[in-house]
Amino acid sequence: MDRSGLRYAAGALAVAVAGIHFYWGFPQLVVYLQAGQFPDPRPLLFLASGAAILLGIAQILDGRNPKPIYLAGIALIATYIVGYALWHTGLAHGAFWPWGPEPITHDEAAWRVVLAHLANDPLASVSKLLEAVLLGLLTVLYRSDGAARDEGLPAAIRGE
Repeated sequence: MDRSGLRYAAGALAVAVAGIHFYWGFPQLVVYLQAGQFPDPRPLLFLASGAAILLGIAQILDGRNPKPIYLAGIALIATYIVGYALWHTGLAHGAFWPWGPEPITHDEAAWRVVLAHLANDPLASVSKLLEAVLLGLLTVLYRSDGAARDEGLPAAIRGE
């Protein structure tokens, strides 16, 4: 796959990742608004980060330098992956908040806990898989940017 194909694949994956975060975050936020309580920051964070992903795509299509956008995308996607693992292990599903639930502790290794959560949540499994692939594509694009440009791409996508 050439660089233009990598860019389009990364863009499609980024839209899918943003969509998953909107799909999970928006209904949760509505429930919290109806209850008048916000025991979990993730819905707000997911909506904001999903919007940031779409803004990053728009910036690249608008002809901005893609390198810093790729780097920001790498940081965000890594935060999603690491944050998922931390939320379900070290952060005990939000028990660190003063208003949070009772701590949920696990007697297993952290990696087993994360795998068990992924096995029981198909949406999270798809999300983490797409995020991992996107992380790889963004890394390749970041490292190879500045190399030979793809002449078949429109100038806006080439970053010119």
